Amino acid sequence: MFVEQSTVKIWRIRLAFIILCVLPTFCLCYFAALRQSEGYRQQIADKASKILGRQVQIEGMTHPQPGCLRLSGITVAGQSLSSVSVVNSKHEVRLAIGGFVLDQDAIPFVVGLVDRWLSEPVQFQKDYLIDIKNFAWQDSGSVENCEVRPLRIECVSAGSGRAIRFFFRDDDGENEIRVARVLKHGSRSDSVGKYVTEVQVNASEMLPVPLIFAALRQRGGRHWDFGDEAVFSGQIDISNAGGYWTAECSGTIDHVDLDATTSMLSSHLQGAAEITLNKFLWSRGRIENIDCVCVADRGEIEQVWIDRLVRILGCRVDEAYHHLSGSQARSFQRLGFGLVIDSEGLQLRALPGRSGCLLESQGLPVILEPVQAATLDRLAWLLSGTRPPAVPGTDVTAWLLSVLPIPNGYR
Repeated sequence: MFVEQSTVKIWRIRLAFIILCVLPTFCLCYFAALRQSEGYRQQIADKASKILGRQVQIEGMTHPQPGCLRLSGITVAGQSLSSVSVVNSKHEVRLAIGGFVLDQDAIPFVVGLVDRWLSEPVQFQKDYLIDIKNFAWQDSGSVENCEVRPLRIECVSAGSGRAIRFFFRDDDGENEIRVARVLKHGSRSDSVGKYVTEVQVNASEMLPVPLIFAALRQRGGRHWDFGDEAVFSGQIDISNAGGYWTAECSGTIDHVDLDATTSMLSSHLQGAAEITLNKFLWSRGRIENIDCVCVADRGEIEQVWIDRLVRILGCRVDEAYHHLSGSQARSFQRLGFGLVIDSEGLQLRALPGRSGCLLESQGLPVILEPVQAATLDRLAWLLSGTRPPAVPGTDVTAWLLSVLPIPNGYR
C-alpha cells in the first residue's frame, strides 16, 4: 500500500516537473530559436518595408531586453546603416540610429516618409522619437569624411494635429525644422474642417540649398539653380491651404555659383556671389515681393549683359563701359546691387557708399543705377536672350512671367 502511494506521488511529481519545467523550457528554446531565425528576421524587414515605403534589408538582429530590438547590417533608401536600436512601447517608438547622411538621393525618401506620417494616422498610430548619433548634410560621400552632429527627430500627434520637429541636440534650438499638419475650420457655415500643412525653418547655421530645392521639387515646386556649394541661413515659413502655397523667407544665400545660376540663360556670368534676402513673399502661385541684395567681389561678365542692362533697364554708362579689347567677356572686381520686385515694378539700386555704381572693372565704374523703376516685363526681356528682346521668348522667361507679381494696373 505504501509502495503504491509512493509510485503515484513520484509520477505526480514527474508530471508536474514536465509541465512546469520541461515544457516551458522547451517553449522558451523554441521561441528563442524562432526569434533568431532568418524567417523572423525577414518578417521584421517586410514590416519595416511596409512602414517606410522602401525595401529594407536586415543582416543581424538581437534582443538585448524585452521590447527592444537591435538591428545590424541594415540597408534602406540606398544607404547602409551600421546599427539601429528599436524600443517599442504602448504609445511610443524610440529609434537610435548610428549614422545617416542626407543627400539628394535620400531626399525623396525623407520627404515621402514625412508626408505619409502626417497624412496616414491609421498607419502610424504611435509617436516616434528618433536619435541619429552621427548626422551629416552631404551631396556625396559618407559620415566618415564629413562633419557630423547628433540629430533628434520628434514625431508627435495631439488630437487631429500631427507634427515633426528636426533639431540638433548639441545647440540651443537655434537650428530646427518644424513640419505640422493641423485641422483648421472655415466659416461658421462650413462645418467641414480643412487640413493645413505648415513648415517652419530656423537655421542660424548653413543648410545646403540643393537639398532644400530637392525637397521643394518633391512637392511640385520649381527652383533656380544656385550651384552645388550654395548654403542658406535664415528663416522660412511655408503653408499650404486650399492647394495654394504661401511662403515668407529672409536670410542669406552664400557661395552662389553665378555660372550655374545663369546656365539656363543665353548669356552667362562667372564668379561666387552672396545674396541677402531682406524679404521674399510668395502667395497663390506668384511672387508678391522680393527685396534682396547681391554682391560678387570678383568674376567675369559677358558684354551683352552690360548692354542689356543699359538698353532694357535704363542703367547709365560710365567711363569703363566701352571695352577696348573687343572681347565678348570682361572681368570685374565688384558687382553689387539692391533689387526690389513688387506690383509697382522693378527697382535696381546701387549699394550705399558706391556712388551709384553697380559694376566695377579695373577700379573704374562700368554702369550706374537707373534713374527710375522699370516695368516687370522688362525683366523678362532682360533674361530672354532674343534679338530683338521678345517675351516669353524662352521657357525660362515664360515661367518667370507666370510667377512675377501682377502689376497694379491689371488688378
